[in-house]
Amino acid sequence: MKNSLPVCILFLVACSLFFYGCASSPSENAPLTETDDTEIVRLAPDVRPEMLSAGFWLSRSKKTQKVKMTLSEIAAFNRANEKILFPGSDTYYISCDLRKSDSVMTSSEIKQDMAKYSEKNPWYKKITSKKGEKTVPLTKKDWKKFNESMNVAPLSAKKDFPVRKAVCVRRSNIRLLPNEDFYSDDENYWYDDILSNSGILMNEPVLVLWESRDKSYFYVKTSFCAGWVPSSDIAFCSDEEFERRFDYPEKNQKSFVVITEDRYTLHDDYAVSLDKKNFSSSKDLFLGTFLFTADWNDERFSDIFSEREPFSSYLVEIPCKNEDGTLGENYAAIPAGVCSPGLLPYTSENVLNLAFKMLGNRYGWGGMALMRDCSEYLKDIFRCFGFNFPRNSRAQLSMAGKTLDFNKKSLDSKKAALSSLEPGTFLGFPGHVFMYLGTVNGKNYVLSALGSYYKKEKSADSSEEYTLTKINANSVSINTVDELRKTGISWAENLTNAKLLENDGKFADDRIGLNLKWKFSDFSKINSGKAVLYKAASNRKNITVAVNAGHGTRGGDKEKTFSHPDKTPKVTGGTNAKGAVESIAVSVGMTFSDGKKEADVTLRCARFLKNRLLKKGYDVLMIRETSDVQLDNVARTVISNNSADIHIAVHFDQDGQKEDKGCFYCSIPEELKILPTVKNHWKESERLGGCLITSLEKAGLKIFKNGKFETDLTQTSFSTIPTVDIELGNQHTDTSTEGLKSRADALCEGIEKYFTQQ
Repeated sequence: MKNSLPVCILFLVACSLFFYGCASSPSENAPLTETDDTEIVRLAPDVRPEMLSAGFWLSRSKKTQKVKMTLSEIAAFNRANEKILFPGSDTYYISCDLRKSDSVMTSSEIKQDMAKYSEKNPWYKKITSKKGEKTVPLTKKDWKKFNESMNVAPLSAKKDFPVRKAVCVRRSNIRLLPNEDFYSDDENYWYDDILSNSGILMNEPVLVLWESRDKSYFYVKTSFCAGWVPSSDIAFCSDEEFERRFDYPEKNQKSFVVITEDRYTLHDDYAVSLDKKNFSSSKDLFLGTFLFTADWNDERFSDIFSEREPFSSYLVEIPCKNEDGTLGENYAAIPAGVCSPGLLPYTSENVLNLAFKMLGNRYGWGGMALMRDCSEYLKDIFRCFGFNFPRNSRAQLSMAGKTLDFNKKSLDSKKAALSSLEPGTFLGFPGHVFMYLGTVNGKNYVLSALGSYYKKEKSADSSEEYTLTKINANSVSINTVDELRKTGISWAENLTNAKLLENDGKFADDRIGLNLKWKFSDFSKINSGKAVLYKAASNRKNITVAVNAGHGTRGGDKEKTFSHPDKTPKVTGGTNAKGAVESIAVSVGMTFSDGKKEADVTLRCARFLKNRLLKKGYDVLMIRETSDVQLDNVARTVISNNSADIHIAVHFDQDGQKEDKGCFYCSIPEELKILPTVKNHWKESERLGGCLITSLEKAGLKIFKNGKFETDLTQTSFSTIPTVDIELGNQHTDTSTEGLKSRADALCEGIEKYFTQQ
């Protein structure tokens, strides 16, 4: 009996440890503990203080550390979104790759893009006078001032305007109009600035389409929306610097960091400038910002941190705007605790840990006050994993990937389906998106940047009638899906779908690179780039046309490849001299008399041709989609040989003449027709060239001599399919939008003629 007491004590200790362990991993419907914290923390209905922790929700799931998508899958997801039209539109896509935009825009295109808002919008402003403050609707006079500030007058001329590449140098706000004043679309509600469209992060690439009359704003296009940004926040950059700021999931993950804190302000001794001037960059860094890393061993930094060794820090580039308006850079030591080297692994645990860092933040309609609304909140969180989300709730709910459709489910079915979701799952309805957290005591909880919700209150007359009262939360908050919308219907009833953000097997890679097993591939010197295959949406002919926009390979003029597969010399002159055994891999191209680069013009024409061919039912292999593709002429030809039925390269001739001499195609010299590859395709290549010239002439375009000129091309000698280099003029040719469209129309008709007359 003398040993019974210790045994009892051990039993009680074991029981307490068992129950403590259970409490640390609560079951889904475990009762919540009562605390007095509700007296010091403001909570939405049915929310308890212990819920204000990511760990609370993560402990209720067993799969929170599972990687849901790899970086390559996330990259494919981003590309898939670029093919999804915005709901209800047949023109706008939910996301876009800015590198595929034209180098110029017509005056009508710019005007149409900017003129999305007019005096039909019921907007209000506040006027302060000696009599006090009053709210009045905007007048025609106000809208006239807006139009004047947008600098619309010069757009009355029908001509092309250059599109300039730039980078945003600080976290800024994209506005609907070039105006910093506060306006509302509700005369009784002045929390949301209706002109705020979205936030934009530091280091984001943009295209500058226009500038305001007073030059204080630029009208810019981003991958997710367009609008007006203060010109002081935008710095113009080179093609290389622009190209650098894309495809983060496919980059060397050691080449950049991503900020993982809600907001971090650099200390003075963390930030440096190499040109001995004051640090001119913004010191405020926000969640989801990408910054390129620098080398600590670079001798330029040897004396900069002499009084402080910033251990456990990453050295990064901080963009700034030079005095001449171009992009510059400063440097900073970023503490490891506020960033991630490369993208974070996409897991539920990482999603929730990021999301809860902003819990309690104010709501920021359209990114106002350097805060986030519901869609931007989720967009910035998922950027840390490499996702490029579109701008608003409708677009985000249309994204690619696995989708759980709630539309035809009963309320009970919806709630049951919610209970099966992982914490951090993206879901919502048009107008609001949020993140699922979990189920407690039968209630489904979500987290979002929340503007408002409604609650029922019994009428004062004690009748059975209820009124809806608006609750202006304006916070990043947790609530249940039982909360009501303005219609009196609950969030749960309104749910449309959940985006699981997982591969649904439809992320087919439409890019085609050089396969080293293909014939002649070993002759290529530059081949890290990829062509893109587009398939016709209807009336498919199962015929693929390779459209090759000439030039546009950075460094291509510094490499040479053999002119012929048998390494014999060229039989005619051209860019490379007659008798040359090796030819320039890709020439730079010429400059037109109007200052445009040939590579930009050929790319625009190729895009117009692509669109016309797709409408006709042809599939199109775009060899070059951006200002630069790392594919030399051999690689372009070999990819076309193995992926297309015909190959058409678009060029303009640099001939030194003083007027437009007209169009022609490069016909095949007699001496070249005996090459083993050429003898199998030269007749069809000549027929294809003839069809193109006939159509160009029929369209009223000038033709050079008889429409052909013998030229020994790398493209011809390495081809195994019908191939044509079509020269659409020279340096004096009309390169306006209409001029290029007319050439694209004629080329499309020529291709149609070629296939229908076989």
